[in-house]
Amino acid sequence: MKAHRDAVAAVFGLVLGVAAMAGTVLTDEYAHAAGAEARGYDALFHVVATGEQCDANAIPAVLVASNEAVR
Repeated sequence: MKAHRDAVAAVFGLVLGVAAMAGTVLTDEYAHAAGAEARGYDALFHVVATGEQCDANAIPAVLVASNEAVR
């Protein structure tokens, strides 16, 4: 009997997960998140490829401000 309840719960969870993913894709939130992730990776690879490094003595507020300007 417990195995039957576990199977029903697993199927319900799967259906709920598929419905949530479909809702996310249909509202274009997935595309926005994927685009933001791609821009982040592009910025990271740019820094790595050009060899740009932060100065160890830089003021943290300046680093935060520069991070906000990139967005």
